[in-house]
Amino acid sequence: MVVMLSLFLILVGATVYRIMTALETHPGMVVEDAYESGERYGEVLATKRKLDEQGWVLDFLIPELALYQVPQTYLVKIAQHGQTLTDAEVTAYFERSVGAKNEFSVPMKFDGSVYTAQVSLPLKGRWNVVVQVSKGSFSHGALKELCALVDSSDKGCNRYKSKYIGR
Repeated sequence: MVVMLSLFLILVGATVYRIMTALETHPGMVVEDAYESGERYGEVLATKRKLDEQGWVLDFLIPELALYQVPQTYLVKIAQHGQTLTDAEVTAYFERSVGAKNEFSVPMKFDGSVYTAQVSLPLKGRWNVVVQVSKGSFSHGALKELCALVDSSDKGCNRYKSKYIGR
């Protein structure tokens, strides 16, 4: 009887642990229009190929260690055949997969060679940073993923990584 009760408690404990882990690691994203979303992504890839063929290079640099509640610099350089694009509207959008509540955007300023923005992330965890460059009918963009941490010792977004989960 004790063995059966112990086995039952172990199974319940393991189930609770797996549920907690799943809730913390799954972003909860559901795409209701998967087909249309796939077509839009195909259009984005075709546009990117066309811009690459025309010689456009977009360098988007984010901090190596993203810290939350600490102002950090984000840089964008957009050039065609070595000539930097000036007077463009460049905006960085900071998005979270868990909801739009804390999403925000920041206009980037041109300093003569690159576009820069000082940003302080309000929350720890995963962020998607999308930079959008536009000037007239020209438009280009890039996406970076980052994890805002407390400090360099914070395991943050990597705490559930294992040899079975690759990124």
